[in-house]
Amino acid sequence: MKNPVRVDFVSSSAEETIEFARNFARGLAPGTVIALEGQLGSGKTTFIKGIAAGLGLKNVDDVKSPTFVLMHIYSTQIPLYHFDLYRLENEKEVETLDLDEYLTDSTAISCVEWAEKAPRFIPTNAFHVRLAMAGQDKRRIRID
Repeated sequence: MKNPVRVDFVSSSAEETIEFARNFARGLAPGTVIALEGQLGSGKTTFIKGIAAGLGLKNVDDVKSPTFVLMHIYSTQIPLYHFDLYRLENEKEVETLDLDEYLTDSTAISCVEWAEKAPRFIPTNAFHVRLAMAGQDKRRIRID
């Protein structure tokens, strides 16, 4: 059995985080799910801006956290679904989103912020991106 791949990166700015995620996105295939975890302000949405840029989105400022609407869809080379589960209290509320239908869409890439709120919906082959503050402007990014 192969050892799982782990990538660790320390970013010193939002621009570095976007560039790192842009490069990561270039290797993604349709059907990929990315589960993002980290405290408020750790850079989850910034990371997704980079994913969107890597998939061809021209203006990364179009990427906004869907905290209140729960989901955005971006028209990129591969459709990008962006979920934010922050406001949800439990998995019962997650069920109302039909999240599993989106996460099994083999034609799109799905990014789920606050994925730890819906562990049973995240596929076992998903990339897990954990972001943590590592100083005032630094963020530690770990991808499993």
